[in-house]
Formats: sequence, structure tokens, C-alpha cells
Amino acid sequence: MSFYTTLKTEMTDKQYIVCALKELARRGEIINFVENEKTEELKVDRDGDILNIQQEKTGHYQVSGDARVVERFSNRLKQMYAYESIKENLPLDFEISQEIESNGEIKILLRG
Repeated sequence: MSFYTTLKTEMTDKQYIVCALKELARRGEIINFVENEKTEELKVDRDGDILNIQQEKTGHYQVSGDARVVERFSNRLKQMYAYESIKENLPLDFEISQEIESNGEIKILLRG
């Protein structure tokens, strides 16, 4: 028996969520995702587990799905969201010189 759960997040920018999902798909961590612009909802297929990401009235996004996977997926999505927003908002005089991912952490070395 599984339970449906919803986790609220601090994520507010759909652009970075979509970029994070594309990166997760590229890495093989999700199968695919479908964006419904009319309802501000994204459906994510994580190897048979369907997760929903939708915008609340507060402007924040929430992740819903099977309780077995939603928390772990939400944490990974938030990590990739931060990663994508950092890459997008680098100061003009900095560039990424090295990216290292190990033990669930992403380390970015900048060169300025």
C-alpha cells in the first residue's frame, strides 16, 4: 500500500525547474516530463512513478506523488534547481572551470 503526499518547496521560478528536469533526464534519473502551461503543472515520469509539480497560489511550487519517492526526488530536484540557477546567474567576470559531483554533493569551481 502506498500513500500520496505533497511537499511544499521554496522554488518559485519555473524556468529553473524545467532546466533541472532536463538535466535530470539527461543524467537518466527521470524518464521524461510533460509541461502543462495552462495549469502551471509538470508531470514527471520517474521509471513508472508519476510525480506532479504544480504552482501554489503563493507562487511556490509543490511536489506530489507516492510517499516512497517524493521526498528523495524533491531533494534532488531542489539541488538541481539551485545548480541551474547558479549557472544562469554567474557574475559576468566568472566562469565555471570545474564541476564535481560525489556523495550527493555538487561542487562548482569558479574562475574569475
